Amino acid sequence: MKHLLRILFVLALLCGGSSLAHASGIDFRMTVLDPPAVDVCNPPGVPQGSPGNTNCTIFTGGDISPVNLSQAACNGAGIGNGLTSGTYGCFVVDNESGQTITSLDLGFLIAPLSTTPQCDSGGQVGNGGTVIPSALNVVSCGPDPSNPLEYALDFAGGAGVAPGGALIVFEQGENPGDFQGGSGTIGVAPEPDSLLLFSTGVMMAGMYMSRRLWTTVRKPN
Repeated sequence: MKHLLRILFVLALLCGGSSLAHASGIDFRMTVLDPPAVDVCNPPGVPQGSPGNTNCTIFTGGDISPVNLSQAACNGAGIGNGLTSGTYGCFVVDNESGQTITSLDLGFLIAPLSTTPQCDSGGQVGNGGTVIPSALNVVSCGPDPSNPLEYALDFAGGAGVAPGGALIVFEQGENPGDFQGGSGTIGVAPEPDSLLLFSTGVMMAGMYMSRRLWTTVRKPN
């Protein structure tokens, strides 16, 4: 009986160890980074409009599609040293819209992906050893309630990405080629100066109309 208990105990350890090892590899990590203010899509010497690495887009407004990830995009953005080839990828956006990016909603087909998502806003160590901070916080990370065939990976809040900055979608733990059917919706907010000018304009227009109305009412017959 004692011998049987020992066998069962060893089997339990083996099963527990294998499940933990499997659990550590079933998820891919997704985060949205804000690197230093550099032109990631157009590095020095590359003409404007000609991305210097693959899977890089220049955002001037509207939705973005397709959204594809590649290891080359990570390498061009200074991320990837020490990571296993074929297990990470990036999608890079240069913000040339003149507005601050405040949210990013991503959709990817579930079927090609062999792992499930885990999203975070913990930043990522760049090739120079400096931590690249996250630009946006996690809103949702999992199957899309309105479309069971897609993952909905939504980010918002946080510092955002100012005009002239870059946004990096970074994935670790899955072959970047498995991310198919990708689409993105970017939310923006006007810069404070633009909001101030708009508010001032509305206020002046309101004062002008009030003055006209007051003058009309007070005008003698």
